[in-house]
Amino acid sequence: MIKLRFIFLIFLILLLLPILRYYELSKDRDRFISYSINQSTVTEINFLPRGKIVDRNDNQLALDIVRPTLLFDNQTQKEMVFKLAEAEGIPVFLNSNRRLWFENEIDINFLKKAKIACECNPIQEPRSRRYYPYGSITSTVIGFSGTDGGLEGAERVFENQISKSQSSQSFIRNRRGEKTFGDLNSFDLSNNKKSLKLTLDVTLQYKLFDELKTAISSNDAKGGYALIMDAKSGDILAMASYPTFNPNDPSRIIEKNRLIDDFYEPGSLIKPFTVAGALHFNLIDKQTELNTNPGCITLSKYKRCEAGGKNFGKIYPEEVIFNSSQVGTAMIAIKFSDQQLRENLRQFGFGEYLNMDWTTSYPGLILDRPKLYEIDRASLGYGYSMAANSLQIARAYSVFANKGYMIEPKIKFDEEVTRKKILDEDIAIFILDALREVVLNGTAKNLKNESVSLTGKTGTAEKYIEGVGRAKDGRYLSSFASIFPYEDPKFIMVVTIDEPDPNNYFGADVAAPVVAKMSQFLKRLKRL
Repeated sequence: MIKLRFIFLIFLILLLLPILRYYELSKDRDRFISYSINQSTVTEINFLPRGKIVDRNDNQLALDIVRPTLLFDNQTQKEMVFKLAEAEGIPVFLNSNRRLWFENEIDINFLKKAKIACECNPIQEPRSRRYYPYGSITSTVIGFSGTDGGLEGAERVFENQISKSQSSQSFIRNRRGEKTFGDLNSFDLSNNKKSLKLTLDVTLQYKLFDELKTAISSNDAKGGYALIMDAKSGDILAMASYPTFNPNDPSRIIEKNRLIDDFYEPGSLIKPFTVAGALHFNLIDKQTELNTNPGCITLSKYKRCEAGGKNFGKIYPEEVIFNSSQVGTAMIAIKFSDQQLRENLRQFGFGEYLNMDWTTSYPGLILDRPKLYEIDRASLGYGYSMAANSLQIARAYSVFANKGYMIEPKIKFDEEVTRKKILDEDIAIFILDALREVVLNGTAKNLKNESVSLTGKTGTAEKYIEGVGRAKDGRYLSSFASIFPYEDPKFIMVVTIDEPDPNNYFGADVAAPVVAKMSQFLKRLKRL
């Protein structure tokens, strides 16, 4: 009997052991499942696209476009599928690290072939890529971005506003590497609402770029740059620079925005400011007679003569401007004290930083010797011995367009207009009238018959070569600064053609026609 009970006890223990083991395993089930999930869970950082850059009419200038990609475990897998895509004629626009980017959607048949080719299960997901719809037409303004953010142009300047943000999303792979939980394809790449709105008008930008390129080509020039600014608000409506580059091409060779980055001697573009300043400081009046005979003047033992051997005789300040008299300007400039002359240029913004988001590291130059000789003052008076960029010139001309108020240029939309009183209204109007005479009877009378009432000042300056000095071999910067229409100024344009044909290099002939064509275009758009 005892033996029978012992056998029964052994049997009972053997029966209970699996039950106890199951109980113990059940207690640790959650821990094992959690451990298993953690081992197969992959977390990937997803970057929201950069914010869009748009023009004043919401036309997209830069945006992130979504493209399908395949992500592999290693480079070998990726290269196998890359070779397959080449053989199948499926365009791959980016081959990077462990990922292939495709131009178009990839179908199920290709995915099946890809799995066989790499003996793997690549992860399929959409990714964003930066795209510039207007390419080289806007590239010197917009710039481009890379993996480290904005690298050039507006992309760099406004990086903090449009930079990528990021989030993470997890998914689970089974033992075959397949995604079994979590859907990366559902990730909304469009939920980044940050954007940058510029003052540019892409319609004007396109036309200005085309006219500038035509002017450069027809005058056998090295390059050129031009801008259109709203005279009342300071909005930069278009700014074109050539040569340019294609921001969508990874092998691009960067060309700078010369409207901002190039500081040059403006030449005769400065003469109206010399006359205006002399009136402001009461050094002359509007009826001051200047005897420029015999067409030359000697200053500090240096002889300076009118261009082309001209002799304007006795002239008045208005005629100094519309005839672009070198001698007349010099006679006025030497009336300034050193301090007055520098103060005059600075009040118009020369040698001063632009008060806009897009600042430069250089404010320009005004000759700053302890003592200015007569030849120095004359040089400053007609735009040499100083350096300015096109935006500074446009800002200065806004004084004449706004009855004595200077308007700061701006590139970011909806910023407040910044105005500063510089001149008495009567002086500003006097100069604007003189600029109209430039077109009617002066150096730009080739624009006289245009249907839009143009004003402006021609500028033709010997080019300054860094480390060499002023070029004496026929290299010029030929410019035209314009305010129009004369009756109610709405626009300011500055056009510069770099190294035109030395047989035809005057600003009136090579730069001014760009203004004429753009004014007609604005008229057709009913902007005038």
